[in-house]
Amino acid sequence: MHNISLEQLHAFVAACENGSFSAAAREMGKAQSVISTHIQNLEADLNLALFDRAGKYPAPTAAAQALLPLARQTIAQMKRFAQAADSFQKGEEAQLGIVFEELVMPDRLNDMLAAFAERFPFTQITSSTGVDTEVIQRIARGEADFAFITRRDAYPEEIDFSNLGQQRVLTLASPEHPLTRSKSTSLTEAAKHRQIITASATSTRRWQLSPQIWTCDSLLQALELASKNVGWVNAPFELARPFLKSGKLVELNVTNALQSWSLGVDLLWSNRTPKGSAARWFAREAGRLYGNYYSEPIVSGDGT
Repeated sequence: MHNISLEQLHAFVAACENGSFSAAAREMGKAQSVISTHIQNLEADLNLALFDRAGKYPAPTAAAQALLPLARQTIAQMKRFAQAADSFQKGEEAQLGIVFEELVMPDRLNDMLAAFAERFPFTQITSSTGVDTEVIQRIARGEADFAFITRRDAYPEEIDFSNLGQQRVLTLASPEHPLTRSKSTSLTEAAKHRQIITASATSTRRWQLSPQIWTCDSLLQALELASKNVGWVNAPFELARPFLKSGKLVELNVTNALQSWSLGVDLLWSNRTPKGSAARWFAREAGRLYGNYYSEPIVSGDGT
């Protein structure tokens, strides 16, 4: 059973589907004797009769009918295997790791990832979140390929970056929160109430405004706490969308906060690792995420 070949499986499937060895031969563009030999060798390898040859045409046995879907699956998997190997040979990465600060998660990131999946079906994407400097460290250590992060003045020498634009961040609270009682509120007034922020043990807590804080390592948890009137929170629209739609959170009109909560975004990558075709496509399309909308991906001269 260790000598089964892909040619044998093709011949077996063709014979079952076409009703005769001669019809299978015509479909595959081979001599009937070649098809017969493939099937005979397969039966010998399996020590199993696959066709009843008592009638005018060989009929698949019960065992053959049970094996047929498995044979089709094996052929499809081998085809996918060959396609993936060809893609990798042409420079497509087998895997890309992406990490982002949740506060600057672009509204259309998942649209871009869906387009990526269509264009690079064999490249696996690993997506994760991080907080503050730990995101930078993951790129510097080679633990991720790209990072979306709030703009910094400087990065370690092993990191390259490009500026992607601005991400508007919403200020949100439960409809029952005291800050929702007026049409607008000031930063000074907001600072009098508990703020929920995302931070790690080593975080610099760059976005802390209020002296009263709760910290989470997940912005989704922070949003859930805010919806229970624990405090107010800042978040990008993409993560806040279901809370706003359900009415669990409302956007606060915080005056004098435009510059404070419209954050510059950088895309980071290691300059020690050359980019393949999938990474080049990703870097280019990431630069289009922070406009007014994300349209269908453009096609460059190299087809990516």
